[in-house]
Amino acid sequence: MDEREYARRFCLEHAHHTEDLDFWRGAARRQGSPVLDLGSATGRVARALAHDGVEVWALDGSGAMLDQLARRMESEPAEVRARVRPVCADFRDFTLDRRFPLIVMAMNTLQVLTDPDDRLACLRAARRHLAPGGELVFDVDLPDHAEIIGAMGVVCDSGHHRDEASGVTLLHTGWYEAFDPATGTLDYTMRIEDRHDDGARSVRFRHHSVHVFPPAELHLLLGHAGLRSVQAMGDFDGSPLVPHSERQIHRCIAAGAAP
Repeated sequence: MDEREYARRFCLEHAHHTEDLDFWRGAARRQGSPVLDLGSATGRVARALAHDGVEVWALDGSGAMLDQLARRMESEPAEVRARVRPVCADFRDFTLDRRFPLIVMAMNTLQVLTDPDDRLACLRAARRHLAPGGELVFDVDLPDHAEIIGAMGVVCDSGHHRDEASGVTLLHTGWYEAFDPATGTLDYTMRIEDRHDDGARSVRFRHHSVHVFPPAELHLLLGHAGLRSVQAMGDFDGSPLVPHSERQIHRCIAAGAAP
């Protein structure tokens, strides 16, 4: 699959992820504009913020993803299109000509960096681009190593959704393939089945490697990057982070800055 088709499929396969959008909207209302969306992909978050009147710099390393974002923005009103500024750059090492009151990394973006040096570089780059009083806000999974090991190879239903534009229903399943507790690297596969109204079916597989963050490791990493978490949440409703939360959501400021 070429990059353009991958970006189109990425947009289609992630369209049903909307449970976090109100959270990011609230963060933008609290912190103000402009917002830097790191790992923006096809603009799932950027578009939502732009509709709220927020200027968004959508940074991604894939030109194909940003092209897909541009195509999606074509149907938006001119004033909404004008608020989204695509930036093709590596989110591990970028330099922009301004700082931001809010930087977001949504939908576990930080976890795609399986190399520890890359994770540190990414957070340090974000830290350099925070305006005074600015926040970096991101979400990652809260790992349960026993659950991961116990579920290895077990196929789990990840939900389904219908794309009204194409009339295709997408069914998502997935399974863990390997886990290295020493490095925190988890390999897993997603299976996406397309069911068409005429009865036709097709299947695609997505293989991923991600890093899972125990809370202590994450706090240590933030400290090395010159950041400090001022609020840790366990879900997008703002509930506190507890041992059985599924997520870790952090509001971070520059170390030494007043909360």
